[in-house]
Amino acid sequence: MSILYDCHMHSEFSGDSETPTEVMIQRAIELGLKGITLTEHLDMDAPPGDTDFSLDLDAYFPRLLELREKYRDQIRIGIGMEFGIMAHLPGALSALNKQYPFDFIIASQHFVRGMDPYYPKYFEGRSERESYEEFFRAEYETLCRFSPEDYDTLGHLDFVVRYGPNKNRNYSYEAYADFIDPILRHLIENGKCLEMNTGGYKAGLEEPNPCTGVFRRYRELGGELVTIGADAHRPVHVGFAFDRAAAILEALGFRYYTVFEQRKGRQVRL
Repeated sequence: MSILYDCHMHSEFSGDSETPTEVMIQRAIELGLKGITLTEHLDMDAPPGDTDFSLDLDAYFPRLLELREKYRDQIRIGIGMEFGIMAHLPGALSALNKQYPFDFIIASQHFVRGMDPYYPKYFEGRSERESYEEFFRAEYETLCRFSPEDYDTLGHLDFVVRYGPNKNRNYSYEAYADFIDPILRHLIENGKCLEMNTGGYKAGLEEPNPCTGVFRRYRELGGELVTIGADAHRPVHVGFAFDRAAAILEALGFRYYTVFEQRKGRQVRL
């Protein structure tokens, strides 16, 4: 495995995982990873639903620091967060960054008009294309409201495709270029990373999120900064499909990926 750091994973501190944090760490060690970053969900003001996406940071940090010390001779453990961006929350993320010493922040669009694409309701009453366009438009407009200093990478740019009625059957970068290009340019202009999230393989897309075409375009535009994570919620998915991720990145001319410590990026060779 050429990718030795998994920088997107969840455990019992996230509302959609029941896996003990220590079990995720032990799985990473078994795989021979050099480092991981726990990136638990925090979606402030998420609409009421089946899952609570709050995060008890006052419990999270002490537990991660304890585990970091316990496994310090076996693996590097970063303390991160996946923050669900919404148009009214830039100040909240900035305040959290001042209060807690995160290593890494993923900014992710999860909700549009108070709806999560995970649920079919998001797609009701309109075409799949209209639903995808609205997601990308909201993602760009919301991202532009946040200070680049408050996040490090954009998580799963085409998240919506995982749950569309036809998933990625009718989807490609080229089909949505007018909506995706502004997002890529914004990241590049602000020195932010683009995440390669291998969760798309788990979702049956046979592609990462975002898809290969998006990474090709990112590279064409001059983008070089990439983070990599499997979006694992269970130990079986730690480091999932990293061989495929490495092959895609290398074929497109990427030679490094980025890992963060104390919000400072370090380039690691593929």
